[in-house]
Amino acid sequence: MADPHLWLELLAGLKSLFDLATGVEGYWESHRRHLAEPDTISESQRVSGVFSTFSDAEIRELIRKIEGCRDRFILQGSGHDRARCLCSIFNEIQDGNGGSLPLIDDWQRMYQQLNCGIPR
Repeated sequence: MADPHLWLELLAGLKSLFDLATGVEGYWESHRRHLAEPDTISESQRVSGVFSTFSDAEIRELIRKIEGCRDRFILQGSGHDRARCLCSIFNEIQDGNGGSLPLIDDWQRMYQQLNCGIPR
């Protein structure tokens, strides 16, 4: 069972990248908001218990990739580039989960809205 605090960081990071990619708000404002959201906190606790196949090390690696996307595109890059980077993270999660994106938070909605399944 992975640490719920790591899950919270992962969930908030993905939501913040999504917000950045879709032009909703800046990364840091979004990240602070998502870290404090009751729904995101609750979901991090739920998935920590339900998705025991994710290790702390795997979650840390995904967080590192989120930070890489953030660092590359927070000051530069188009929405398309930001979406492609976020899609690469979702596709990696999907590949590691036997070809389907787990039912976690808003991941499936974000994946579809960003058209991650469509080759670019």
